[in-house]
Amino acid sequence: MTAVPMPPEEKPARPDGAEIQLELFGVPRVLARQEAVGVRGATLAELGLSLRHACPALVGTVLHAANGWPLDGYIFVVDERFTRDPSTPVTADSTVLLVSSAAGG
Repeated sequence: MTAVPMPPEEKPARPDGAEIQLELFGVPRVLARQEAVGVRGATLAELGLSLRHACPALVGTVLHAANGWPLDGYIFVVDERFTRDPSTPVTADSTVLLVSSAAGG
């Protein structure tokens, strides 16, 4: 597995980034007490930072405190593709989920 660097600390989201309803599943949904959160950004790194500000209940348990990137055990799904690449672009038409990366059975 190739290591992907975490996004830089506290980089402000681009004001022209897409407004997206980021859907939460599992633990993120329970902690946030909501199914989706409105966030803004042009990349996953920017969405993570926006999510950190929009949903502080996820900080420290699901999201890194400094940059909003998902901690180990959590992953984004962008348009039905699992990814932890912070440079993944998103648009207003993108479907973005935050889910647990562990499968049980």
